[in-house]
Amino acid sequence: MKRLFLLVFVVCTHPLHSTSIASKNNPNTDNQERISFYGTLTTHQGQKDTVEHILIEGKHTNIAMYDAPIKHAKKTFNEKTKQAEILLKENPIQNFVKSPIDLNKISALKVPEPNTIWVYQKDKEYQRIEFTLVHIFTKENSTPKEYLIEHKTHLSCISTTEKESQKKDVPLTAIDTLTVEGYTYTVTQTTQQNTTDCPR
Repeated sequence: MKRLFLLVFVVCTHPLHSTSIASKNNPNTDNQERISFYGTLTTHQGQKDTVEHILIEGKHTNIAMYDAPIKHAKKTFNEKTKQAEILLKENPIQNFVKSPIDLNKISALKVPEPNTIWVYQKDKEYQRIEFTLVHIFTKENSTPKEYLIEHKTHLSCISTTEKESQKKDVPLTAIDTLTVEGYTYTVTQTTQQNTTDCPR
């Protein structure tokens, strides 16, 4: 008897509302899952794209961010690096509250000051650790929360139009606003499973 494989295609927005299921015989796949977050990407260079397959540092879950300090040094201009900087007295990676962010929990990410670098350096002989301030918006709260994320962070996505699609690698500091409108995922499996949570 042929085994029955189910192809599940779910289109999700915040919160999850719809689930559609179709059956398909496929002996080559079992318990496979593909997730694609989609939305709109606006850059500080003025470009605006419809995007899908959004990932931050190759992930859609557990993206490392650190609660931005309320009290901090004033912004200064570093003549050596030719950039505006805010010096941190403590290392965010070791001493700040870590708040892992999942894309399915947010509605938008904004980089308000891409040219301002938050810097921690223990001593002159130690390597500088650089961060960028981001604003995170959620469906439940229109007031953004501020986080620090490593300055070297990149976003990957695929921009889509009616005629073509193009893979993009975007430095964090190029982002003005990333809106996350929802996600789609497909699952092939031997047995049907009901879920209301974004797969990880």
